[in-house]
Amino acid sequence: MRTSSAPPPRLVGTVVGGRYRVIQLLGSGGTGQVYLAEVGDERRSPRRLAPRARVAIKVLRDEHRDDPDLCARFDREAVAAARIRHPNVLAIEGAPTQGEGERSRFFVMELLVGLDLADTLSFVGALGAARAARIAEGAALGLGAAHAAGVVHRDVKPENLFLVHAPDGREQVKVLDFGFSHLPGDPEEAPPRVVGTPEYMAPEQSLGAPADPRADIYSLGVVLYEMLAGHAPFTGEYAEIARSHAHAPPPPLLGATASGELDAVVRRALAKAPESRFSSMEAFRMALRASLPGAG
Repeated sequence: MRTSSAPPPRLVGTVVGGRYRVIQLLGSGGTGQVYLAEVGDERRSPRRLAPRARVAIKVLRDEHRDDPDLCARFDREAVAAARIRHPNVLAIEGAPTQGEGERSRFFVMELLVGLDLADTLSFVGALGAARAARIAEGAALGLGAAHAAGVVHRDVKPENLFLVHAPDGREQVKVLDFGFSHLPGDPEEAPPRVVGTPEYMAPEQSLGAPADPRADIYSLGVVLYEMLAGHAPFTGEYAEIARSHAHAPPPPLLGATASGELDAVVRRALAKAPESRFSSMEAFRMALRASLPGAG
């Protein structure tokens, strides 16, 4: 989510939902805006986020209030993430709400301080093998927890992986934005609807295939490739990208990896056939760990 240079919006300085005093705009995306807010003293902090005095709130953009598809995506982001309780997934208090007499639809989430992986890569380019593998491992932990809860993300990409520092100083990954996710009980769409970001879509995802955790494994493999190479394996127009994901092998990493083992992990995650990939995020994670020098 990118920082906005627009004048402070109308919510700054107001109280939303009767308890969240909006301090400043943190960033703005396609469906919502994220604000820094203080929790009012008159009521306790949200249970999952206590004892934080400050939280982030995501507010649906005014121009989308009457768009059913974008409203559904906004709601799904909160509902899906709230099902998953894991340190590598952004903590969200619950379903979106709207204060009485207010126009703003919003949900509350933990306040993150750091950078998303996309910004990190734009600043430093390719990452070292050990750091790239650790980031991918953290993402795999969060996505594995999502899969265990029946949630398939369907839009794994650097913008949706946020890097913060854990209390012990280590870099920690937080998986964000479940707006395109598939939830248990969701009906199959007819005709199939393609969702996600082309550069990171599994071959079957670009065809509107039913949601499957192995598509997230492929997408995380693309992210790992990008961390090592400094660019995604396939770029261009949508049709060209989709053809490449379906038929073309990813370009060689040209020595960017620290070992042949890590290169093999990337290649397996990027297998064209879902059954040829890792069977689960946990299997992907364990292979990542085993690929690092000194493993075992």
